[in-house]
Amino acid sequence: MKIFTLKILKISTIVLFVIVLHSCIDDNISPSLTGELNSTAELLVYFESIGDFANSEFAPALIDADEVYVKKNNYLIIDVRENSDFALGHIEGSVNVVSDSLYKYMENLDYAIYEKIILVSKNGHASAYYTCLLRLSGFNNVYTLNFGMASWHVDFAEEWFNALEDLDDFTDEQFPKNDFTNLPMLNFSNPSTSIEEKARERILLLLDTAFKNPEVYRNSFILFENDLLVCYGTSMLYSSKLYGIGHKVGTMHYISSPLYELRSVNYLQTLPPDKPILIYSFNGQLSACITAYLRTLGYDAITLQFGANQIFYNNMFVNPELAAYAFDQTDIKNYPYVIGD
Repeated sequence: MKIFTLKILKISTIVLFVIVLHSCIDDNISPSLTGELNSTAELLVYFESIGDFANSEFAPALIDADEVYVKKNNYLIIDVRENSDFALGHIEGSVNVVSDSLYKYMENLDYAIYEKIILVSKNGHASAYYTCLLRLSGFNNVYTLNFGMASWHVDFAEEWFNALEDLDDFTDEQFPKNDFTNLPMLNFSNPSTSIEEKARERILLLLDTAFKNPEVYRNSFILFENDLLVCYGTSMLYSSKLYGIGHKVGTMHYISSPLYELRSVNYLQTLPPDKPILIYSFNGQLSACITAYLRTLGYDAITLQFGANQIFYNNMFVNPELAAYAFDQTDIKNYPYVIGD
């Protein structure tokens, strides 16, 4: 089967389409040169045409507790935790909307009247994941509360503090990316429907299955040996002898800003389409966002919650670049909260 490419632009029927979208797909997309995009490639081009949020400087759209507290009467705050967690304490004025109701809630909302819509989760990971999905849906004023409720008050920070740890058995060896391969194959309920409806179908599916499936903790990271480990961040996150930063043997590095190596024009298609991919970032919020994006394209992506904070926590503080992503007492603002539904 020949490899499909938009870079070369040999197919006259899609030249105008690609120029208009200012978007391209790398050199290794199946099917053969038929002049048509398969469903996954079509979806990829569409996401890139509307801003490619996950692969941009705006992702994962973090907002700090200080700003939310000052402007909470002007922002819409949506708490995406389960009702039982919401009842134990939440930001005054926030509304509780669980993930499988989130899309419908946004569709029925006059969201444009709000300067910002803030998603709040327990630790910041689920809200970063959902924020990415909503941004891919065109809700461009959605943000995620940095570190979640853990940053709002210390009463909600236990899981963050329990996650902070330093592991050993790391290397600074550089491991090359895989060869280019095909995108995952996606099936849709109606293959002839519009690309907007296909995107909606994928996003609704991921919201319906909630955040529980693509999240893992430290034990899974330690045992994750037979599948692909990905460090998603800067070069400093991957390896630095000076600061004692390393990675597990076999971990591949994909640079986030400024190269965004998971774009189609870079190295997206070096990811395997048929095996789990465990991704970690600085503190798990960026990896949650890119995981959401990859899952819309059919990749079996999984995010490591808390990121490097549960891998080499103390070494983050001696590195000025990484220190900004290390969770500590200064990130907890101890703002008031209310109890009950």
